[in-house]
Amino acid sequence: MPFADVLGQEKAVSYLKGLAAGGKVPGAMLFFGEEGVGKAKTALEFAKALNCMDPAARAQGDSCGVCQSCRAISQGTHPDVVFADFLYQARLEVKKDFSSKGYEEELEKELAKQQHINVDTIRDVTAKSQQKAVAGGWKVLIIDAAQTMQAAAANALLKFIEEPPYKTLWILITSKRATMLKTILSRCQPLAFAPLGEETVKQILTATQQDIAYADLAAKYSGGSVARAVKASQALELLSSAQQGPGWPCAVAGALSRTLAVSRVEAQSVLDVVLAALHGAWVTEPDPQKASLMRRDLKKFEDYKRAITRNVSPALVLETALMSLDGINVKIFD
Repeated sequence: MPFADVLGQEKAVSYLKGLAAGGKVPGAMLFFGEEGVGKAKTALEFAKALNCMDPAARAQGDSCGVCQSCRAISQGTHPDVVFADFLYQARLEVKKDFSSKGYEEELEKELAKQQHINVDTIRDVTAKSQQKAVAGGWKVLIIDAAQTMQAAAANALLKFIEEPPYKTLWILITSKRATMLKTILSRCQPLAFAPLGEETVKQILTATQQDIAYADLAAKYSGGSVARAVKASQALELLSSAQQGPGWPCAVAGALSRTLAVSRVEAQSVLDVVLAALHGAWVTEPDPQKASLMRRDLKKFEDYKRAITRNVSPALVLETALMSLDGINVKIFD
């Protein structure tokens, strides 16, 4: 059964199966939790459970995964299920037919610009929410990265999630619940998603990221998030590419992308890995004096992370941060 494919979220899945089997589904839900813990996948599996054509699977609050409806949701072609994320928004922005020459290149450029869910995207989805269900089942409208909605977009959504039409479900997905409008939060039934276990992260990585490097260490440094594990793997590759000598901080910083936005993400990922290793060393350090120094260093690295978000060179900040590790016994690759 497809819900079985959602790993590490047994509590959330059990609750959703109960809703689907009992037919008592709220009009709007908020899936919240860390990035990369399976919220989007679970939302789509819930849409399958509500629209599956197999009565036996539906009676269990699950889906068969193989009927026409389930396959269409998996392929993103179901007329009554909308998954609105930055890719969906970029497609709305590109004023070309997908078969036109240069479409993919233009789409990629537009996708790189996406930072907020805008009001035009919300208006597009709300208009679809008012249309009669083509397949006669549930209409499921999913808004990913809901915390990025601009004020106008959030306000445009309010009346639609307050009293949705019969058999219409809104699912808002967020990794930053605290930043969202209280008026939006008050209209949604919340469902928490927990961080994943280290072994679960590793299992997902090996199943979905065939060429991933340092899978064990990436899972260790993931903080329970598959998305962070992928970034940790890339950071570990950057760190391992430089020889551990006097000039290694410069070598790591020099290996960052020349694109500012990308280099900022890469630098932050390296600092996240170092912070995790430093934290591990701190909690196991038996010498109180050394532990006190490590705690000071942890605070310093948090400051470096904040500095990268400002208008400064990520390479310069990263090099300075790594140089400050001189004399500190922190083992990143152990």
